[in-house]
Amino acid sequence: MKYGKKELFFSSVFALMLVTGAFYSSSESVYAQTFGHHESGQRMCSHLDLEAENVKCPLCGMRIKGNQNTDYQIIFDDEKIVSYVCPHCGLWEHAKHKDKIISARAVDFISGEWKDVTTMFMLHDSSAVPGCSDSWISFGSRSDAEKFQKGFGGTIYTFTEALKVRGEQPLGH
Repeated sequence: MKYGKKELFFSSVFALMLVTGAFYSSSESVYAQTFGHHESGQRMCSHLDLEAENVKCPLCGMRIKGNQNTDYQIIFDDEKIVSYVCPHCGLWEHAKHKDKIISARAVDFISGEWKDVTTMFMLHDSSAVPGCSDSWISFGSRSDAEKFQKGFGGTIYTFTEALKVRGEQPLGH
């Protein structure tokens, strides 16, 4: 099998993440040094350096530390990776720049595992607000989203539906 430039790049990125994961400094990780900063000036990050005190969402400014269970990451076509504090911010950015996005992933709120956002279900406007308000929470399965919805309310959307709905909303919180 022949690998293209992007496949080789991403294999190198994930190898770098594995090698440097335990050795980042709280001031600037090797990963962020490699990928630079978002156009807003916020430092881009991987899940590896989300414990750093100075890593903030480029849209809302909330600290990622303490909110890793709602993280939403986008890989743009210029190969930059940006982490958002929650699907509220991530979906908005995704909707506004979908033609410049290679892929995105989010943390499943129940399992804490990264999932491809296109396979996820998003719960909107529940009474639980783990990130920004109005609340958007990502789930790896519809059944998990439905169970959570029974206790906290809200509306469940597929990723495609959520992208449309969030894209029509204002950025604000």
